[in-house]
Amino acid sequence: MFVHLLLVIITSYFVGTISFSYIFTKLLAGKDPGAEGSGNYGALNSYEITGKKSIGLLVLLFDILKGAFAVFIAYFIIFPKFFYAIIASLFVVIGHNFNLFFRFRGGRGLATALGGVLVFNPIVAIIWVGLWVLFYRIIKQDVLFANRLSSIVAPVAIISAPDYIFYFFNYNFFVGVLEYKIFSIVLCMLIFAAHLRNS
Repeated sequence: MFVHLLLVIITSYFVGTISFSYIFTKLLAGKDPGAEGSGNYGALNSYEITGKKSIGLLVLLFDILKGAFAVFIAYFIIFPKFFYAIIASLFVVIGHNFNLFFRFRGGRGLATALGGVLVFNPIVAIIWVGLWVLFYRIIKQDVLFANRLSSIVAPVAIISAPDYIFYFFNYNFFVGVLEYKIFSIVLCMLIFAAHLRNS
């Protein structure tokens, strides 16, 4: 069990360190996102420093796939236990946000977290995205503001959500709602912390 856990942590972290922001921005525009703009290795900064939506969308897509890939490896290859899927989701985001190869700098983890969550239960993503759209459109048309506020409010909404919503999206993981809720809170706080660091 300990070997499985260690393998999930190490594998997920290093999958998270694959910086598609750096790869695509450097290859397609000759720019280093860590040295320009906000210095953030994410889709938004890649778009802002290049002015190319195609690069931003590529980074976004591959960061989502990166999160999904880490969870897929953990659950379907290493060991089929929901706890490992949770750990994979957290550590792939940690690898993305605190990249060993970039002196523990990185992105904010939203796309990567989305990919991981979508593999086993999209309800967390649905709640977060719904709140993000609400805050972006109604309160203030600012991406980072919406990111921060939705990451604060989402855990409250998730805790308050009826249990049947989680069971509806439960796929084949067969776990308690409490585990989903605890995981959701930790993940949202991890993303919020990354936004504070990169403000």
